[in-house]
Amino acid sequence: MGRKQLWDEAEVLTSAMRLFRRQGYLGASLRDIEAATGLHPGSLYRVFENKDGLFRAALDAYNDQVVQGRVRQHLLESADPLAGIRSFFTSTFETGPGPDPGCLLTNTAVESFTVPQAAAGVRRGLDAIESGFAEALTRARSLGLLPADLDVDVSAAHLLALYQGLLVLVRAGTDRTKLHTITDGAMASIGPKKEEQR
Repeated sequence: MGRKQLWDEAEVLTSAMRLFRRQGYLGASLRDIEAATGLHPGSLYRVFENKDGLFRAALDAYNDQVVQGRVRQHLLESADPLAGIRSFFTSTFETGPGPDPGCLLTNTAVESFTVPQAAAGVRRGLDAIESGFAEALTRARSLGLLPADLDVDVSAAHLLALYQGLLVLVRAGTDRTKLHTITDGAMASIGPKKEEQR
């Protein structure tokens, strides 16, 4: 009969997410992982096989919990889809006075040339965000808040690129005033209602 597992996998993945957000894949040593999660190397290798396995599991958990949760809250369930798109941007830097460790998905995308095993997880997260933008834009267009001829797919891809760039600037400590200006530009890029163009 196997020994009972004495630790909670969800808690371990949450701790790993925090560590990888702060330090990245390359910057997190096995000693850092052990300190952050409380896992001894034997438990780590038994459950996740190695550091790569833990990282992939943490990225999957981040996509499921954080990325999907933010997409749902701001882009899918917001009564005003345009306000939801704006809050999706601003909520990344209106996080309080402390330094923000950034988005694990974006940080990993920047680092992905050295972490090819994370490419699938990065792509899944980016696709979820782009799909969320497309859904919000489609609702806004149907409500008459955007031009009827708006190309939703092109605009969603554009917003994704701006959003990822914004997150990199957040991680770099960019002034919030500038981040708000960038957000205003992202919203303006979608296009006004046709009656506002006259």
